[in-house]
Amino acid sequence: MPTSQIAPFRLLRWFAGLSAIVIVLIAWANAWVVSSFLADHLFQREAAVSRDFVQNVLVSDGSINYLTHPDDPELQRSFYKSIEHLSKMHDVLRTNVYGRDKLMLWSTTQSLVGQRFDDNDELVDALQNELVVHAGRITPEIRPKDEYAGLSPRANYFMEIYIPVTLPGTGEVVGVVELYKAPLALTQAVQEGDREVAVAAVVGALALFLSLFWLVRRADRTMREQHTQLLEAETMAAIGELASSVAHNIRNPLASIRSAAELSLESPEDHGAESARDIIGDVDRISARITELLRLSRTGASAIQPTDMVALLQDCVADHQNTFRRRQQELVLDSQVTQAVCTVDAHLLQQVLHSVLANASEAMPDGKRCQIRVSEASRKTVRIEVSDSGAGITPEVLKDVFRPFFTTKPQGLGLGLPLAKRIVEGFGGQMTIDSQPGVGTTVRIDLPKA
Repeated sequence: MPTSQIAPFRLLRWFAGLSAIVIVLIAWANAWVVSSFLADHLFQREAAVSRDFVQNVLVSDGSINYLTHPDDPELQRSFYKSIEHLSKMHDVLRTNVYGRDKLMLWSTTQSLVGQRFDDNDELVDALQNELVVHAGRITPEIRPKDEYAGLSPRANYFMEIYIPVTLPGTGEVVGVVELYKAPLALTQAVQEGDREVAVAAVVGALALFLSLFWLVRRADRTMREQHTQLLEAETMAAIGELASSVAHNIRNPLASIRSAAELSLESPEDHGAESARDIIGDVDRISARITELLRLSRTGASAIQPTDMVALLQDCVADHQNTFRRRQQELVLDSQVTQAVCTVDAHLLQQVLHSVLANASEAMPDGKRCQIRVSEASRKTVRIEVSDSGAGITPEVLKDVFRPFFTTKPQGLGLGLPLAKRIVEGFGGQMTIDSQPGVGTTVRIDLPKA
């Protein structure tokens, strides 16, 4: 019965989507709070300035006394003159003046004069010596009203201020002046503040998102790499156990078969000689595969010591020179340094190079050239590069070349490169492959200096 596969969790995709939504909401909320606080602060400041101005005007010309002596004609004329001056100030749309008994004494709307406003809560608060401020936006629906006629189109806010008028010295509230304003300068200040808050919110949100995205992306990549390494380690451990089992259960019978075949070759009858040679050849091929498996199980017990890479590479070139010559191929060593000492197991590293050179020779047609180059990649690293001029490796195949049991050879085991990479990493180095189809392949081995 087929089992359903669990879909992989796309950590980066989910994080990008959810974090973007959350960060945008948080940034918008913070921007709204800061913008509202800034606007309220500016409105309160504007109201306080208006209160001080009204108080100073009425006190300086003595017209404030009209509020305590409303029957004095001279004080009335002086008071009305001062209020008319206030009502004609820039940005003032409407002005109302109330007495202590909540009776309207003066207004830009003459029909309201003489009326009492007992249900006006703002007026009640102002008579308790409280500066009352209401503010809002001038929307397109209310802008056509007569009181907004001639107002600058850039004035987008209105303010309704109830200013308590107090007697100097005693602080007694003797009346209230209501100003209805549309301050252009304040509108511009609020809009500028909104823009700066919006820019700061966008920049902050973007910086936070990019920082978190980078961290999560790096964590996701690290987890994927660790998962891959864990699978490779488990596979290698299983291969090691398999190698030991194969060696124990197959190698001894193979030795017996080979001995019997050798005895057949020595017998006087010739009819079995050809079959015996075939048996010996097949046994040797099976034995070679077993030896390759055993290498994998023995990589843990290595003799690491300082080794000169130049001398080791010269030995490898000498060992493979005949193989390349038989195929009319050229194998050259390009040494950029006279000596490069690394702490490695020389025998295991030779296995790595033998595997790489064998692959290079098989990948190249006759008459082509393979170059081994040794140099210093940095003050602490020695680099060995094996470059062939073969057919190259396609990107689809290249991403799997280090996966155990992956092979494109009909009789290959797919263990050569995984084993080589494991050995190099055991020395604290790195092994990478670059390839271009139709151009060739370069195997790069970086090893730390001794």
